[in-house]
Amino acid sequence: MTTRKEWMYAAGFMLLVAVAALVAGCNSATDDPNQSSAIVTVSSVSPSEACVDYDGTPQDTDGDGTPDTTVYESVENTVNFESRLRNSDSGAFRDVIFSRVDILYEMTAGPQPPNRLGEQITVSVPAGGTASLGLTTVLANDVAAGFFDGTSRGSIRMVFHGQDVAGEPQRTEGSVPIRSVTVCN
Repeated sequence: MTTRKEWMYAAGFMLLVAVAALVAGCNSATDDPNQSSAIVTVSSVSPSEACVDYDGTPQDTDGDGTPDTTVYESVENTVNFESRLRNSDSGAFRDVIFSRVDILYEMTAGPQPPNRLGEQITVSVPAGGTASLGLTTVLANDVAAGFFDGTSRGSIRMVFHGQDVAGEPQRTEGSVPIRSVTVCN
């Protein structure tokens, strides 16, 4: 017959085994609570470069038939995202929502335009799926201000920040070459 003391030891041992199993199952080697199970990458950018028409387009704004001002255009690119899941995750709560982007200019020639940090965006990338975002990579005001000339070359690095639906932080990067010309095709 089992005594009350033996039952208490057995219950304590079982509790210790349960706690040890829980700790082993949730450690930093197998389950990083600060990392999403979704891996989101920038799969492509379209067009494949950011072409800046640095001298603008003459416009007739007063209707007399002669151009009287120069209009500068912003550059738009479409950023395509692709998501895949780590290990054997089921994907529940792993959709990723990016809410801001840093646009960093890395110029090898020509003037250096100002970086744009923390711009608000919204794009939701489904777990194991794809999504696209239209993004202004070069602002018309920066072109008009003279930050681009015929020698400007380099790349634009885009750093996207957000989180998955479970609240885990998410970050991914992409880049696109940049050049300035008098006429973009």
